Amino acid sequence: MAARRTATLLLNSQARFVPAVSASLNAQPVRQTRTLFDSLLSSTLGTCSLRSMVHTKVLPYSAATVFKAVSDVAGYPTFLPYTISSNVTSRDAAGYPTRASLKVGYATLGIEEDWESIVRCDPAQGIIEARSSERHSNGLFETLSTKWLIAPSKTAVDSTAVRLNVNVKFRNPLYDQMFAQVESKVASTMVSAFEKRVEELHQKQKMRPERMAESSKDGRDQLQQTCICDHKSLRR
Repeated sequence: MAARRTATLLLNSQARFVPAVSASLNAQPVRQTRTLFDSLLSSTLGTCSLRSMVHTKVLPYSAATVFKAVSDVAGYPTFLPYTISSNVTSRDAAGYPTRASLKVGYATLGIEEDWESIVRCDPAQGIIEARSSERHSNGLFETLSTKWLIAPSKTAVDSTAVRLNVNVKFRNPLYDQMFAQVESKVASTMVSAFEKRVEELHQKQKMRPERMAESSKDGRDQLQQTCICDHKSLRR
């Protein structure tokens, strides 16, 4: 009971403390206070463990369309939960991102963090993975990585099997316990968001040939009308 009351007091104190950290992240006194606070939390709540989440699903779309959606790191903020902003800072010869700076967070829990990530996109193997960059070694996450495995489904025609692995380890045991409340939903929520994005891309791809066909038909109709007018002019 005493440990529970202590944890509750720490939760309330941390809730007031987080805005101060966000507003003055570069101030030396805040870093010292945060270190002391984290040490106190560790002794009360225990250490953080690596949390691994996996979600698999078969999507009724081509592997190429799914890969295109997942590899569009710059577009994540427009459809992906927990992603506030994204800036691709480096790309490979094929145009796929190799480094990116993302701001990730969970608004309900008051968690927000800049995440420097190293990205690898391998279309031949159907792999897209991102892991923490060593440049940001003192952030909220000790470890944060995602790995997508994308391949044509062996059981469903014209479908793609998707597997998402998410690994996260917090430095702060308070955030670790808060995250535990939503851990089971994180990977599935991400996959659902990408599924909606893939559907959007799929619909755009379907509309493109239809628009080209309509444009071609309009061109033929216009040409036919021109020929009719010219023929009438010659008869006169």
